[in-house]
Amino acid sequence: MQRETGISRPAAGDGLAAWLARYEPVEREIIEAHERRLANRARRRAEAAEDFAGLCEATEGLAVVWRREGWSMREMVRWADGDVLTLLTLARWLRVGATKYIDRAQSRLRRPLYYARERARREALAEERRRVGGRRTTNPCPAREEILDAWIHRRDSHAAAVRFGSLVHDLECYVDNSLLRDGNGAIVGRRGGVKAWLQVNIPALYVRYTTVMRYKAMAKKLRQVVDLADPVPAEAVLAEPQAEVPDLEVVRAKAVWLEVVKGVRGSSTALMERLDALTDPERMEDANMLAGWRAKYGNEITERMKLWWWRRMARRRDVG
Repeated sequence: MQRETGISRPAAGDGLAAWLARYEPVEREIIEAHERRLANRARRRAEAAEDFAGLCEATEGLAVVWRREGWSMREMVRWADGDVLTLLTLARWLRVGATKYIDRAQSRLRRPLYYARERARREALAEERRRVGGRRTTNPCPAREEILDAWIHRRDSHAAAVRFGSLVHDLECYVDNSLLRDGNGAIVGRRGGVKAWLQVNIPALYVRYTTVMRYKAMAKKLRQVVDLADPVPAEAVLAEPQAEVPDLEVVRAKAVWLEVVKGVRGSSTALMERLDALTDPERMEDANMLAGWRAKYGNEITERMKLWWWRRMARRRDVG
């Protein structure tokens, strides 16, 4: 890795050459995409600065005053003197100013609530989460090669996207993300967890940590949708049906998974939106649809019928 990126190579060990052969293309792709995003952001800022400079010249410097004093809509319209072309020129800046004005007003209203009722609610939720035991999995701790290969193939299919997120979800069972407390027992932070593990073992994915966590959240929501309990791994639902018939819970979860991916476009973003809709309590139509699937397969897939259903699913082609 180049020095200017600030990312260190994975530590040397057995099979380092084979590891770097897979790792370096991924690292290069991520860094190039990051540099493109920075260049596009700089270009957009330069264009906005150029547009604002033109507006300052057209308004004889009044635009600077308007920005500093909060973009007075009345003064800007009065300066235009009813001229349509001038108002069209100022339309973009009128919109920006109105948006900032509304955001400031909302912030003034929400801020007192956040430090009182909202903070109390979040602390209560945090205490509830700490009372829940950590999840378990029958899978071993994923190797860095396994996670990197899953990242490379994450766009091949819906199953591949969820498989990558499931590996990260399983990795969380083997890393330390416990809370840090001071001498008085107050929470002062949390240990590194998955993020620290990626920084040491796969620095390229550490740069894309937010995206990695999106895939992890997708795998977690899939378990919620198909009603798959620990410690059964999500791989049991995603894998192609084999000759050996799994437990009844897995067969039912597989049937619900096939309903979830039916009609979903090829991108992982579309699958994320689908899972978000099914887990959103405000989306009554999707919630009722999910409840209908669970009730249907809960009644139709029994211990006697699971072999027939498993063979039927093995013949299907649209498995994501």
